[in-house]
Amino acid sequence: MTIRFHVLDAMDELPAQLKDDIMRELEAAHERIALLIQLDRLDIVVAPEAWALPAYGFNGYANCPGRITITFNPGSPRLHDPERSQRILGTLAHEMHHVLRMRSGGEPDTYTLGSRFVSEGLAQCFEEEVGAPTPFYAVALDDAALHMMAERARPLLSATDFDHDDWMFGRRNDPEWPRSAGYSVGYALVKAWLNKKKLSAVDAAGVPATEITDDWEAGRVTLSSSSG
Repeated sequence: MTIRFHVLDAMDELPAQLKDDIMRELEAAHERIALLIQLDRLDIVVAPEAWALPAYGFNGYANCPGRITITFNPGSPRLHDPERSQRILGTLAHEMHHVLRMRSGGEPDTYTLGSRFVSEGLAQCFEEEVGAPTPFYAVALDDAALHMMAERARPLLSATDFDHDDWMFGRRNDPEWPRSAGYSVGYALVKAWLNKKKLSAVDAAGVPATEITDDWEAGRVTLSSSSG
């Protein structure tokens, strides 16, 4: 496999020891993930960046089928949490599943709201499959909020002009748009569907999103905040 890590930190924004620890944890995470999926010709870029998930101090993004970027906020105290290595494992697994889905033909040329739910739901389920904790954003909603957002989403699953930030990140101080709703709906949907089909997130990497959302619309799967 040709998996290459590239550290972009020309100004030494990440302290040397922290950088060494992060790279060691990323490499260990990759070794664990590689037991379930094998990807070659993949660049994993590691760089400092002020913006990050506040709860983690870092953030990941699958740029394209050949590159993942993981950025770390040097000033975040969360980078020193004892859970960092598990969060790194989950984040790398999440983004590597996105890459696998891109290469498997599961990612559409144009995202719909439904395909966004499915892509994120599969990636979150894969985090669990590699042994990382269920991410907080997968279970951010209680049953009432999950039901509210699911019912709002159902008539919009094929929409391409949805407001991505409202669905995935919410609106500040607006209970009608709770934070991480799209991630939680996607996780509940995919978790229920995988359980029903007795499949793993790896097995389903190339499944068209409509195969999953159609089962939801037809009532063949039921969403629950306790489905994980």
